[in-house]
Amino acid sequence: MKEIYLRAPATVGNVGPGFDIFAFSLKEPYDEFEIRLTNSDSIDVEIQNSIVELPTVPSDNTGSLAVIHLLEKLGIKRGIHITIQKKMPISSGLGSSGASAAASIYGVNKILGLGLSNNEMIDIARRGEVVSGGSPHADNVAAALLGGFIFIRSYKPMDVGRIEIPRIPLVLNVMRKKEKTTRSFIPGELSLSLVGEQTSHCAMVIHSLMKGDIEEFGEAIRCDHISEPIRSNSIKGYWEIKEKILDAGAYGFNISGGGSSVFAVCNEENQDEIAHLMEQEFKKRGQTPHIITTETCNEGVKELNN
Repeated sequence: MKEIYLRAPATVGNVGPGFDIFAFSLKEPYDEFEIRLTNSDSIDVEIQNSIVELPTVPSDNTGSLAVIHLLEKLGIKRGIHITIQKKMPISSGLGSSGASAAASIYGVNKILGLGLSNNEMIDIARRGEVVSGGSPHADNVAAALLGGFIFIRSYKPMDVGRIEIPRIPLVLNVMRKKEKTTRSFIPGELSLSLVGEQTSHCAMVIHSLMKGDIEEFGEAIRCDHISEPIRSNSIKGYWEIKEKILDAGAYGFNISGGGSSVFAVCNEENQDEIAHLMEQEFKKRGQTPHIITTETCNEGVKELNN
């Protein structure tokens, strides 16, 4: 095998209380990839269909950087060309960079016949996230690779758990964040009382998924004392919008990953109503909303026929 064609999904990271440990994959949007061997010793990146300029220098792109780490770790010199067809928004908290890293490592593992385990692929792929989010977090990478709902059991060694996620209707407003990353603004300490509440909601997330209880899942993801208080500052009217969305019948509302996109958990019957309300609320605040109605998905990186 000299080339492989792949699709990798957008993902929601953190998922409320699960900072850097929870994520799930989305049915839409997604990016598509071609990974192929070349006769050179270099790693090359080509970006297609992007409305903004993305890095193609190998050390600055999450996909190629992850591949650099992989080949260096194994002592392999091989030419790799990565083509990324952009079909999802970037710099918005939907895991676009994680999808690139996950697909690139999956593809190279397959065409070189390396036989890496899922945990090994995730551990390498997350190294690419440094150029995007400033930290080698694994939540988005793992969800893009495996699909479904993932939770990080351990970073040392990398150990990822996965749960089949029920079909959960979602409404997102996609917004690019102004900063490359807001991670450095998040405090490194949390009071004991808030730790208890955060931990309780993490347990509630897992419990709700095991039961298939979408309403409990929505309630569980409303709480976050780590990321939400900081990242909400860059979303005009965030707390008022959250209250209105919940009052309208959504089960849950929070920030997707590093922001500035937001997502609402709802049922199928009120998905369109929530989407309309979300659009209107952001318009009122002088923003141009980009509303996506989608749902959770148990499919991660998928091989495509050319």
